[in-house]
Amino acid sequence: FGSSFRFGLFRPDRRFVRRARMRLALASTFLTAALAGHIVRPDVHWEDTDGNRIEAHGAGMLQSPLDMRWYWYGESKKTEDLSDHGVNCYSADTIAGPWTFEGQVLMQESIVQPDLDGPFVVERPKVLYNNMTQKFVMWFHLEDAEYTYRHAGVAQSSSPIGPFDYVHGFRPDGLKSLDMSLFQDPVDRQAYFIRSVDNKYVGISRLTPDYLNSSGLISTHPVFEGMALFRHKNGTYYMISSHLTGWNPNPLIFYRAEGETLDDPRWVDLGNPTGCATSFNSQPTYVVQYTPAEGAPYFVYMADDWVHCPNGDGTEGPLLNACYVWLPIDFGEDGVRIDWRPEWDLDDPFATPAATHRSCGQRRLRAEPSAYAPRGQIWA
Repeated sequence: FGSSFRFGLFRPDRRFVRRARMRLALASTFLTAALAGHIVRPDVHWEDTDGNRIEAHGAGMLQSPLDMRWYWYGESKKTEDLSDHGVNCYSADTIAGPWTFEGQVLMQESIVQPDLDGPFVVERPKVLYNNMTQKFVMWFHLEDAEYTYRHAGVAQSSSPIGPFDYVHGFRPDGLKSLDMSLFQDPVDRQAYFIRSVDNKYVGISRLTPDYLNSSGLISTHPVFEGMALFRHKNGTYYMISSHLTGWNPNPLIFYRAEGETLDDPRWVDLGNPTGCATSFNSQPTYVVQYTPAEGAPYFVYMADDWVHCPNGDGTEGPLLNACYVWLPIDFGEDGVRIDWRPEWDLDDPFATPAATHRSCGQRRLRAEPSAYAPRGQIWA
């Protein structure tokens, strides 16, 4: 995307003028992208309001309490050259878009470590707002090119569109950290850090009051990655995750906590709610709750298609062409399921009939619950 100066990241007056002009333009027209109106078309390349491809992978979503606007943070384009890798930010009034590119809000040159020179791998950025410090706090997986560094990075900003000031990179609780996520409990606003510890097990820690550090391991679980933790209105914690197969897709794992806290969640493996061995070529990154114009709120599964995104010439991938898979999560009477829908309406998410994804074959899978369970065994 070029430097952030080009996009006015450090010129707020230009940025606000640009946004005002864009909103006026959008009053009469709308971008012809995959998020058109309130229609979501997963597994294709999406464009921002400038007509450029959205590059925000391994994403974290935040609705800012300051302006109630949605901010989408994600990894920049997955090029082989790490020197331009950072965290991109897009904003929109709702997750329906249209998404405006706000710039690269964390850049390589901002990351300075005492024991290792960059450039660094920057993955899985997640941002929370800290009411006490009035700062937007970002955590991300911080790595060397060989994935042996196994650190987490932390940065913060007074604005959701940055720039984010790098605070430090470290091994939370002294433990090697790889794939990771953040979760803020909607009930008590406590923030948590969840990560794969050296790819041996998953550990959950509370964040310190300023969100800049972790405060000790509180629970563990056998290893998985691509963690997307959320809490249902009935008080139950859920988590969608994946197995460890690199960039290649695998059956999702849907967990329900039998415990009442994350100190003792007692995760139960409920299987793969997609019923597809590839989970529609997706790996989870986040879950958000969306409230339609009419009807009850529901949860949206947000994921990346890393290496099988279809191209215009009929080919798939490679990683450089990664795209996004967003689908509604159906907590139905017969259990929880995520069905493939080639397009669906955010304001009427389950109206479009379920279809068969090109990677799944004609039958929903039936197998041992430890791998992926029949839909009737997946209970809310």
